Amino acid sequence: MTVGIQRTASSQAPARERVELILGQLDQLPTLPTMVACLLAIAGSDDSSARDLVRIIEPDPSLTACILRMVRRPDLGVRSQGMTVARAVSLLGIRAVRNAALSTQFFETLSARGGDESATARRRELWKHSLAVGCAAELIAERTSDPATAGEAFVCGLLHDIGKIALDTCLPKSYARVLERSEHRPVCVCDLEREILGLDHTSAGKRLVTRWRLGQAIVESVWLHHQDPDALPSTIAFAHQVRIVHLADALIRRTGIGASGSNHVTDIESAALTLGVDRAALAEIIERVPERLKPLQEALGLDDADDNASYLESLSEANRRLGQSNTQLTESNRTLKLRSDCFEALTAFTTQLTEHDRIADVCAAAADLLCSLLHIDHALAFVRTPERLCLYVGASDKTGAASRTAILECGIADFAEAKTNGNVIPAPESCDALWQQTIGSPAESPLWLLPFHTEAAAGGVLFVADDDVVDPLRSAQAECVSLSTAIGQAVSSAATRVVGEKTAEELLDLNRRLHTAQKQLVRMRSISMIAQMAAGAAHELNNPLAVISGRAQMELTKCEDPERRREFEIIVEQARRASGIVSDLMVFAKPDAPRPVVQSLAEVLESACQHWQSVSSLGPDRLILTQRDADSSVYCDGDQLREILHAVFANALEATDHAARCIQINSPSRASDKTVRIVVEDNGVGMTPDVLEHCLDPFFSSRPAGRGRGLGLSRAYRLAEINGGSLWLESKPQLGTTVTIELPARAPTA
Repeated sequence: MTVGIQRTASSQAPARERVELILGQLDQLPTLPTMVACLLAIAGSDDSSARDLVRIIEPDPSLTACILRMVRRPDLGVRSQGMTVARAVSLLGIRAVRNAALSTQFFETLSARGGDESATARRRELWKHSLAVGCAAELIAERTSDPATAGEAFVCGLLHDIGKIALDTCLPKSYARVLERSEHRPVCVCDLEREILGLDHTSAGKRLVTRWRLGQAIVESVWLHHQDPDALPSTIAFAHQVRIVHLADALIRRTGIGASGSNHVTDIESAALTLGVDRAALAEIIERVPERLKPLQEALGLDDADDNASYLESLSEANRRLGQSNTQLTESNRTLKLRSDCFEALTAFTTQLTEHDRIADVCAAAADLLCSLLHIDHALAFVRTPERLCLYVGASDKTGAASRTAILECGIADFAEAKTNGNVIPAPESCDALWQQTIGSPAESPLWLLPFHTEAAAGGVLFVADDDVVDPLRSAQAECVSLSTAIGQAVSSAATRVVGEKTAEELLDLNRRLHTAQKQLVRMRSISMIAQMAAGAAHELNNPLAVISGRAQMELTKCEDPERRREFEIIVEQARRASGIVSDLMVFAKPDAPRPVVQSLAEVLESACQHWQSVSSLGPDRLILTQRDADSSVYCDGDQLREILHAVFANALEATDHAARCIQINSPSRASDKTVRIVVEDNGVGMTPDVLEHCLDPFFSSRPAGRGRGLGLSRAYRLAEINGGSLWLESKPQLGTTVTIELPARAPTA
């Protein structure tokens, strides 16, 4: 009977509707003859006898002729005259006759009538494969199960691909396209069936054998025989039979008997171990399959004259394909192992890094990565700075020494930088110097380079390895790109972090200098305003003071009364004092322009010390002069320098106790080639923070009223400034005060 789908608009229907149409066509396939149920009962029972089998076969002329044809095999040496079914069963055995009878019934039920030659040849090969799987399943069951289940295993194997035959019967052209594609794609035929038809043969077969009510073991074997034995659902009742059919199908596909349409590789050894079948048993089963298959093929008219030669040729071809598959599998396993190792190494690499690592630290981690991945002893990574001034280098030594980092001058490892991340390449000769300088010995084997490149940094990882170590890595282009990309990104992150930290530090320093400049600007504006005010006040006060002083002096010459003369003398004295204050204001407001000369700093300090020792009664043990560099020179106005020192000494004497005072003058090593410093320390009462903040302001004094004018330190600061230097104080209460004077060491060059 030929069943086909009518070509209507439904062929363009959505996939779900197309599947329903196909399932509807499957439901129109013929039902099984009544005797199939009887034959299945005999197949699943050891209590059945030859008489029961003869009673079922004899009423069917077609089946009787089929069994008698099996007896005419040359190897039995039996004449056909007078042959009966009972005698045939006796000669062939219950198992062989039962299997032939079942095969004949299923074959005749689904045999195409009137199909073209290609369809007929295709289904013959599908039936050959199914018969062989049935025989193999029976042989496996005989070794792994109760012998009573061997007959049931044959039926499960025979019908495992019944869905393919049904689909080919219903959709001959579409299924021919499925089998044609399967020849060129090493995938399970189920995938191609779902791609082209919308459903696979396991679902179609399950639908068919369920409608035929063939029993749960057959249904599960037809439905699940392509599932991994270890991944079968826990709810199925006949997992053992499913595993037997899975192994039998894989064995027959390997030997190449018939055609199954599936070219995917199955792990036969693993499936066999699940059932407790070793390699020797597998080999024996494969050898015995042709013996059991031949009479069944003869009964169904599927035998060829050169079956044995074809079988051997198929087996040889299967072994050749298996060898190719094993080679491909080995290569795939090696690639997967390399990918796994790369993933683990990259995981360790990223875990090892922290947010505080510098570029050289990332280089050391990259060197560790290559050592761990390739199981080598030495590796080093380097990064060239964007300015090309130096190299950051990190080395790894797996022989016991710790990873180490360095920053070297540029010029070594001067190679053409890769513009993209890529494969391992032979290292340029210029890298030999870097290797020897960092590792400490020349490379004993070929030196290889894994370059990396980002917008922020460029460099590479150098390592020494033989070809058998490098070749797998060089062939794994994607893995090399992943490695170099990961290293480059880590280096780029570190470089960006370094730039960010440097920028933050520069901004902080700029902010500090800006704050200092702002304070200096405020101070200079304040001093400028005070100077202008002082100059104006001095100009306005000089004339009245001159008049007051002159009149007082005139009256003093005329007056003879002692009391009155005393009053006029006080007026003259205070006028002079006021005039002195006005003169100081004028000098502060408009100091004389300095006339700087180069002079010996030691001589200036020694002269100042001698002067202050004489006027203060301080001995050498109280006024201590320490000079670190007797040859130091200072470039400034000598009179103004002495005035600066005078103001500082006066402030120190005022702040110290007469009995315990000690003043130290220190001339440390020059602050730089262009400046010198003078440090004056006292052990006085020191200053509170608010006093220290205003001590250089004009007219500020922390002493009681009438004790000073508050121009000493501010004038010293102004004189140091106009001589191209600076002056600052450090002080804490009860810990004394330190005044630092910094002046030019030599005349400026043009």
